Amino acid sequence: MEELKMLFEKYKWRIIGIAFGVLIAILIFTIGFWRTLLLGVIVGVCFFIGRMLDNGSAEELKAFFTKKNKD
Repeated sequence: MEELKMLFEKYKWRIIGIAFGVLIAILIFTIGFWRTLLLGVIVGVCFFIGRMLDNGSAEELKAFFTKKNKD
């Protein structure tokens, strides 16, 4: 168990990158490229909104959408 922990600490980002790549490949093969791309965009937008709310800037989020609607 300790060896696995040391291995993960040494190659953390490589392991995460490979896992992410495998996940993307599985999604592309099962639901297709465009649906995978749409899913990534939706997750990115939700992450952006969640990050803004975590930082306590609900007013900033409201201002962002208000500004986009005025343009």
